[in-house]
Amino acid sequence: MDNSGTRNWNVLCWNVRGLNSTARQRAVREKIDESQCSIICLQETKCPSIDANFIRSWCPRRFDQFAYIPSMGASGGLITVWNSSIFEGVLIDSQQFGLIIKFISKLNAEVWTLVNVYGPCDQQRRDTFVQWLYNLHIPFDANWLLLGDFNFMR
Repeated sequence: MDNSGTRNWNVLCWNVRGLNSTARQRAVREKIDESQCSIICLQETKCPSIDANFIRSWCPRRFDQFAYIPSMGASGGLITVWNSSIFEGVLIDSQQFGLIIKFISKLNAEVWTLVNVYGPCDQQRRDTFVQWLYNLHIPFDANWLLLGDFNFMR
């Protein structure tokens, strides 16, 4: 905790390029332990469905809440996982390319919003994605964190 009374939270963000192998799940678990994160944001899970048993197979037990978007075919998929003893999470929006979750700290009641993104590669869906980003209503005085794999090259 810093002098202002706020806490800095560690958020792990990773394009895992598939979470459906034991080796990748083990690597993700090791990175979670190493990062000491409070929230996990993974992109390109390549998982058509996710449930609590699947989360427990690769995630430390303290992570007990999640929101996800299934993959479409062999690519895509997003998941955000958090510890409910630290945060209350409220799913605000779920699109094929983004999860928006409002978090409320159980430590100090601080409210902030996280956007986990996996941007599409094809032009037509990318245009929809960019329009969605453009239309996000982010109040000037609100705390928001946008992260993920936007699939843009400069």
